[in-house]
Amino acid sequence: MAELSSLRKNKISLEDYNYKQDIENRLLMAQFSSNDLEVLEEILYSSIKIPIRKLAKSADLDEAEAFAILEKLSKTGLFVFEGDSIVIDKEMRKYFEAQISKFDPDFKPGMEFLQSLLRKVPIHVLPIWYSIPRTSNNIFDSLVEKYLLTPQIFQRYLMELNFNDQILAGIVDNVYKAPDFKIYAKDIIEKYEISREKFEEYLLQLEFHFVCTLGYEKIDDEWTEIITPLHEWREYASFLQSTEVTPITSMVKIVRFRPHDFSYIQDLSLILSLAKKQPLALSADKDKKMISNKTVLSSLADKMEDFDENDSAFIDYIDRLISKMRQLKLADIVDSRLYALESANDFLDMRPEGRAIFFYRHPLNRLISKEIPVELITDRNLREAEKSIIRVLNSGWIYFDDFIRGVIVPLGEQSIVMLKRHGKTWKYTLPTYSEEELALIKATVLDWLFEIGVTAVGTHNGKECFCVTSFGQSLFGR
Repeated sequence: MAELSSLRKNKISLEDYNYKQDIENRLLMAQFSSNDLEVLEEILYSSIKIPIRKLAKSADLDEAEAFAILEKLSKTGLFVFEGDSIVIDKEMRKYFEAQISKFDPDFKPGMEFLQSLLRKVPIHVLPIWYSIPRTSNNIFDSLVEKYLLTPQIFQRYLMELNFNDQILAGIVDNVYKAPDFKIYAKDIIEKYEISREKFEEYLLQLEFHFVCTLGYEKIDDEWTEIITPLHEWREYASFLQSTEVTPITSMVKIVRFRPHDFSYIQDLSLILSLAKKQPLALSADKDKKMISNKTVLSSLADKMEDFDENDSAFIDYIDRLISKMRQLKLADIVDSRLYALESANDFLDMRPEGRAIFFYRHPLNRLISKEIPVELITDRNLREAEKSIIRVLNSGWIYFDDFIRGVIVPLGEQSIVMLKRHGKTWKYTLPTYSEEELALIKATVLDWLFEIGVTAVGTHNGKECFCVTSFGQSLFGR
């Protein structure tokens, strides 16, 4: 996780509600055995007044065992003894009904848990803690919108958090860097040499900051406290973790389409320089591609490296270069000859990096593809598709198929990652892309960015691969 900065002033004060009772209850639950939990369940799902004998029978315990557990639980204020029965406090029952769900193996500490957590705090306090309008029709929805609506919003919130206590910041860092985003409470207590009471106070702070949550995991017959992020964020972070690409290690087997990072620009510049000296004779082949005559093709194949003048891929590539220089008004075809235009002089005077920036910023430069609908190739979509490489800036050579599995860029409504309600549960919706949108991402990475030297493309064992060049790292790593 990114380092916590000191930009956001915290307003959450546990003193604004009865947090000490909360801590006492959590300390008790951290010591629960299976029998303790079973008795608590019987209490919560029985009538307001329960005979102790009946309770013991329902929990399959003798009365002495049941009474010992009840004495322990009575400290919570959940009930009082009345003769040989117990009488339940309705408000405390609501509290423990929310708490007991944490012991369910399928418990997910997410938005539903967060709502129950916030109900413990007086409603007039929440706008002060979280700086939301007092006139909000739905406080929880306002909190989601302000802090959790998208991964970007939540990440920005995390980065702006300011914990004066370095132990708080350390716990967050430990949890978010854990392999499964899960840490045992005992490990934190030992690492920071804190009391269990102080630990529970820290976790309350982190829960109210929406950063970490406390749950329970059964080990043998005891329940052990665990710390995780909110379930919805943990799922999203797990997706990011599972889609991390593995670099290709056998570099010698990579066959680059062109030998150098700026090969496309160098190849285009070569043709442009030749056309500047003398117009190049062209003719259209059967597919209406503009190609040079045999003599010029042979000369270009020699100068460009790794090409055969009779290779169809070479002819396609020459047509692509000619189309690009015409698109950018660097050259034009007159009477079946390619002429360099006056603007070519300034272009050829630039260094390769300067020519790349010229391409990238040129208002006439467009991604052209017969496979992608024209209406999909907008400036906005192209810029979003470009951002897909940010996840792999320093990954080296990778398979494109591995890369595309982890792409998260908003090209339409179905690809916007946003926290949404699904019945009682919530989820950060992962993107889904149409075939045309996938084609746009592929063309952007393997064609558009290749042309300006941001990506190098090739094959490895017959599979398409690419890497972000050092120029690409400097351009997109800012």
